[in-house]
Amino acid sequence: MKVQKSNGIIPNDTTISKGDPVFLDITKPPFRLYGICEPFRRVPEDVAKATSSIEENGVTSVENLASTSAGVRVHFATDSDYIVIHAELSKDNFYVPPKDVASIGFDLYQKENGKYRMLGVFVPSQGEGKTYVESRIRLEPGMKDIVINFPLFASITSAYVALREGCELMEGSRYMIERPVVFYGSSIVHGSGVSRPGNNYPAIISHKLDCNFINLGFAGAAKAEIPIIDYISGLDMSVFVYDYDHNAPNAEYLQKTHFEGYRRFRAAQPNTPVIMASKVDYYNDGAKENEKRRQIIMESYRRGIESGDKNLFFVDGKTIYDPDYLDELTADGCHPNDAGYIYMAKAIGKEVAKALGLSKKI
Repeated sequence: MKVQKSNGIIPNDTTISKGDPVFLDITKPPFRLYGICEPFRRVPEDVAKATSSIEENGVTSVENLASTSAGVRVHFATDSDYIVIHAELSKDNFYVPPKDVASIGFDLYQKENGKYRMLGVFVPSQGEGKTYVESRIRLEPGMKDIVINFPLFASITSAYVALREGCELMEGSRYMIERPVVFYGSSIVHGSGVSRPGNNYPAIISHKLDCNFINLGFAGAAKAEIPIIDYISGLDMSVFVYDYDHNAPNAEYLQKTHFEGYRRFRAAQPNTPVIMASKVDYYNDGAKENEKRRQIIMESYRRGIESGDKNLFFVDGKTIYDPDYLDELTADGCHPNDAGYIYMAKAIGKEVAKALGLSKKI
């Protein structure tokens, strides 16, 4: 389609008052959204409410985090020589980390011949009191296949892309693997500690394997409750990555819920590959407790294999990091930094590729 003023809208508040940008609603074709069940939620409200109540310290719950946009992407193709992203943020954002690119910014990739190349970041530069983020990236001329990764911790109420008036806008290419890989887990799955949205491990795996994905990481709130496990069990997917060890309050809770969560999922999806992962920050603290948790997950894996499950995989969090660089691979001693997420993507991505029958390496 030809981008014209008649196609566009005018945001309530914008940093761009002059020029020819046309703002377009990304929930409408030819834009294609990934990673959400509805704009802009990762989990339906009724499922989120049923899953968990607010923690005792009042910090996180699935009910509050289900509206954050971790793993959300918009795909399209355009020959515009710039792209503006404009997103309205909920005034009720429950979890508000530092206003950096990972938390409330976006990053931009171009897909070329099945590979993804990062073109830039949309920095959230609006002043205090503003309820939106807006930023522009200038591009080379010519048609480009575009992917924009949404922020990891923002609750978004509406989002627009602005392009140069008169340019062409088309539907972007699809993933080689369209049925999503579903990642469920803690703040590490969610993306805490990373510098920008495209650098957390589910996104890296997606870029390297050209596979669709859904990020169901819930910082501090992934505890394999029955409502969320049953919801996940009903999703159409290619692979399930089961990585919530870190949010289980203790080893006893993990033992009570881990195999049971796998069992409920397997009852609903007998043939879908399942990848179990133990916590990556094994060496951080509490070595005795961490080993106990690791053994619980290994026991779930053993029981599954002994029951005849041919589509079950295990990633040992104890072995993911290079032991010579343990102090350099986290942002805070727990959550991976960008380098740490690469190690995670390589280890877990290897098993995802195997489960998908791919020969690609990460």
